[in-house]
Amino acid sequence: MEALQAKFKDWHPRAVVSDTDQHLDKMLSVGTKGGKFYCNPLVSGLSAILIWAFVIWAAVEKETMADDTADAQSWVTDIWNWLYMISQNIWILVLFWLLFKHFNMKLGKDEEEPEFSDLTY
Repeated sequence: MEALQAKFKDWHPRAVVSDTDQHLDKMLSVGTKGGKFYCNPLVSGLSAILIWAFVIWAAVEKETMADDTADAQSWVTDIWNWLYMISQNIWILVLFWLLFKHFNMKLGKDEEEPEFSDLTY
């Protein structure tokens, strides 16, 4: 128990200056970093419980689920529509930035001629 308490003594992100690996070493985890399987069992377990609770609720209470999700959807579209519009505008600006940043990028070797013209694309 003392080893576990020592591992989580300084777990808060503000306590780690800028090294992500030090922060990950202090977190509860299963597996090894860089391996095939690495997860936080607390976060994964709570997520699985919440997802399955939602699925079971949807299967058991179909009418209630339909009404509640319709209410939630109307609330989201009424209240958060501005956020969606702003995020889409930002996304378009990012795409234009990428377009102009990589406009002269050549796909292939430097000495090769393009197979198709710009107009064909």
